[in-house]
Amino acid sequence: MSRRRLGAAAVVAALAAFFLFLLFPVDAVVRALLARATPAGWPAVVFRRAALRPTGLVLDDVTLRGRDGAALAQAERLHLRPSLRGLWRDGTGLPWHVEAVACGGDGVATVTGEGAPSALALTWHDVDLAACPPLALAAGALAGRATVTARIQFAPLGGEGTVDVRAGEWRSTAGPLLAVGTLHAERASLGWRLLGDRVALTSLELHGPEVSAEGEGTVRLAAPLEASGLELRLAIAAAPDAPAQVRALLGFLPAPPGDAAGRRQLLVAGTVASPRLLPW
Repeated sequence: MSRRRLGAAAVVAALAAFFLFLLFPVDAVVRALLARATPAGWPAVVFRRAALRPTGLVLDDVTLRGRDGAALAQAERLHLRPSLRGLWRDGTGLPWHVEAVACGGDGVATVTGEGAPSALALTWHDVDLAACPPLALAAGALAGRATVTARIQFAPLGGEGTVDVRAGEWRSTAGPLLAVGTLHAERASLGWRLLGDRVALTSLELHGPEVSAEGEGTVRLAAPLEASGLELRLAIAAAPDAPAQVRALLGFLPAPPGDAAGRRQLLVAGTVASPRLLPW
């Protein structure tokens, strides 16, 4: 009789756990936790659905929104796996392992910290720039494939990383650069360092059939991102087969003293959405 009772109790417990799993309000709990964990003024994490899995938490249709409601980043799916040791130690689950499918690429990140998240390390492969939320970049549209690396600390805010682009394309859609048409980059690379609200572009190189360029500069972050201030100093040279309008534009710029490579000096000021091209 005792065995029957124990067996019945086990079945009841299993059924209770099963129905608790099915009926547990995962979406509501995750939204409440994110709202409480997000510092004031930081971008908000919005998602369509959350689901518990044996390996962690899965979020579908995730969007990172700025204070103005604009989409800063999107992911088709995020898979968050906490550390069992971290859950046992202090309930935070740190370090967290995150896998993402976003903009056609695959990302892997690790969130570390003691008691609260303090740092993020990210690698994002094969990003389809045309599939990402559109960014008003110099009144143009971006396309191509990119690999992104980033290492960020949250307090004080800082970090560094790289962006490597292949088969890149920038197509002017409005403004004073409309006559330039489309510029291509067989390869391009960017190194950056984050210090508070300022991003130092420590290295910038571009090689394409129309122009090649190298330089450095600063981006002062603002909301929305398109309003961020620019100060870039570039050395640009026209390729042998560059279109006439590109050669004409570069012809108005000064050449570095003693430079025999045909490079021109260009200062890019203004904002990300509305840059001003000035002689350097």
